[in-house]
Amino acid sequence: MNCPNSNRKGFTLVELLVVIIIIGILAGITFTGASYVFTVQEEKKARGEIEALQLALEQFKNEFGRYPETTQNSDPNNRSSLLFLALSGFADEFGKPIEDERNRNFLPADTFTLGKMDGSEIVDYSIDSAVLVQGKQFDEEVFIVDPWTSPYQYEYPRADGHNGYLLFSKGPDGDSSTFNSELTDTPEKAGVDMDNIPPSEPGKW
Repeated sequence: MNCPNSNRKGFTLVELLVVIIIIGILAGITFTGASYVFTVQEEKKARGEIEALQLALEQFKNEFGRYPETTQNSDPNNRSSLLFLALSGFADEFGKPIEDERNRNFLPADTFTLGKMDGSEIVDYSIDSAVLVQGKQFDEEVFIVDPWTSPYQYEYPRADGHNGYLLFSKGPDGDSSTFNSELTDTPEKAGVDMDNIPPSEPGKW
């Protein structure tokens, strides 16, 4: 009679399941860690781009005497498009096309990611550098998008009554509160605003 070999090689089904579970746990930890690092990098990029936009807006104000005005634009996408047109030298401080020799370009297009609407979605958009260099007219509704492909939100003067302009990213969730009338006190911060960049906007928290 042959006795079972207690020293047999190989894995039992239970051992294989344990190995699979361990691999799954390690993969989950790795994915979570990588996602966190990626999110931190995107947030850092958004903060840097907002700082660059703020600098460009100050340069625009020095040239024109005021920030690009969005009073006639109730659509957030239109306001975001005006921000790009003004800082790229296609529009003046009132959003009107500059028909003569273009003024200074405050924002080279290749510094940021651009997008435009395609149906209900925002798709990447590239602009020919010759359009910027040669001073050609431009009438596309294009906006500067954040790392999550949402237009940077811009408004001047601010509808909420605060001084200065409104400029922020909606963050990873692509959503935020909207204040279309003057605020008499600081509003409660909603969940959709927790990931906004900077975190103080749009309610001046």
